[in-house]
Amino acid sequence: MNRVIGITGGMGSGKTFISTIINKLGYPVFNSDLEAKKIIASSQEVRSEIIELIGKDAFHQDNSYNTDFVSKIVFNNSDKLERLNQIIHSRVRENFSNFVSNSNSILVFGEAAIIYETGSFKNYDRIILVTAPIETRVSRCMDRDDLSRKQVLAKMSKQWADEQKLKFNPFVIVNDGKSALMVQIEDIIERLLHEKRELKTREDIAFLVNSFYGRVFKDEILFAFFSELDFDKHLPKMVDFWCYVLLGESGYTTNVIEKHLHLSLKSEHFERWIYLFNQVLDDYFEGDNVELAKQRAFTIAWTTKSKMGLN
Repeated sequence: MNRVIGITGGMGSGKTFISTIINKLGYPVFNSDLEAKKIIASSQEVRSEIIELIGKDAFHQDNSYNTDFVSKIVFNNSDKLERLNQIIHSRVRENFSNFVSNSNSILVFGEAAIIYETGSFKNYDRIILVTAPIETRVSRCMDRDDLSRKQVLAKMSKQWADEQKLKFNPFVIVNDGKSALMVQIEDIIERLLHEKRELKTREDIAFLVNSFYGRVFKDEILFAFFSELDFDKHLPKMVDFWCYVLLGESGYTTNVIEKHLHLSLKSEHFERWIYLFNQVLDDYFEGDNVELAKQRAFTIAWTTKSKMGLN
């Protein structure tokens, strides 16, 4: 099942640039503004409805959309702006729904300028808010759209400030020309791909075990104890063990503590093991079984240390 992620930000924040990067990383991105332009250019029904609302000057003699004229009409007329949005964005939403349904990607992104202002944020699983300092945004818009500072600020006044959007707890990408964009983008995608689970199924526990040992592989303190282990055989056993501990499933009969007594372990190794295990739990899981897993891991570590004379 797809997870639908919105990408938004104020004028000049650079949300389209961020969307382009995400698309190049292999994820489908639907651009609402571009889709709206396609619909206006290709749908005679939409064109007729716009002319009825705005007038025949909504289109040039060559039938191209007269954006400047339409913008001036609706800028100070909230009723016409709302009706115009209804004409266009109902079709955009329908096309986006089809875009999501036809995608096999686990993450599908939709870029739109006014996700919060229209209330459409409710249709997304999560939102990414692209931000930048106001002066940076103004400068970008002036250069990009050949507008005066006054014109840019007037347009910006019609959008919500970032402070209002932040109340909805979105992911945030700072696009100020200084902060590393790829680090921010990859971190958010990683978190989206591994959105917290409830640790209630074998699949959840398999993810826990694989994520934990993935960190062990990279850990200078613990890796030496696992470097010669056959993980193709070890990991399924650990999944069985934690399914037994957390879900009450049968199938695991080995004494896990006895298995570790021959190793040259010290207190610092147990502390590191608990730290990495709890880190994975906190990063990827939520719910009652998370605390139960932490308690059981602590008990196992304490008991093993006790039998080794390390307590």
